[in-house]
Amino acid sequence: MQDPMGMPHELVEHDRVEHYLIIAGKAMAISGGVLFIALIVMSLVSIIGRKLGFGSVNGDIELMQAGTAVAATAFLPYCTLLGEHIKVDFFTEKMRDSLKRPIDGVAEVLFAVVSCLLAWRTILSAIATHESQEVTTLVSLPLWIPTALLVPGLMLMAVCAAYRAYAHFHPTKKIPGARS
Repeated sequence: MQDPMGMPHELVEHDRVEHYLIIAGKAMAISGGVLFIALIVMSLVSIIGRKLGFGSVNGDIELMQAGTAVAATAFLPYCTLLGEHIKVDFFTEKMRDSLKRPIDGVAEVLFAVVSCLLAWRTILSAIATHESQEVTTLVSLPLWIPTALLVPGLMLMAVCAAYRAYAHFHPTKKIPGARS
């Protein structure tokens, strides 16, 4: 039976590697949530300050843009472990497990490769913005900092996707995030 959309399920660890991936993924997701809450508070302070005549937080939009990107990226590894990324499984939905697992495994390998590519290009972007000393307009935040903060989430997402691919190609291995 399919779970209702939007209802999260809990990850159950099956081995030591999965245990550490779950801990790291949850830690990153929690840090992303804390950052989102801080951004909401900053936005509220800015809006209320503006309405009451105290002025807004200087550079609030710049900080919101940088912080949102970092916070959203922090959720990606845990989402990957849960297998909750958007995917089109219309054709494979009714397949038997012995056929579906390798196809999903190939998709996870591709996902891991693309994640590595994103991490690599993000590292190069952070280096380039550091070398050019590019900063935001109002608060002079060096742009390499939020760019570099995207890398851990992308790298851990690649590791989680690679682990899920490994699980898909081993018939006796339980797939992380699979609903029983």
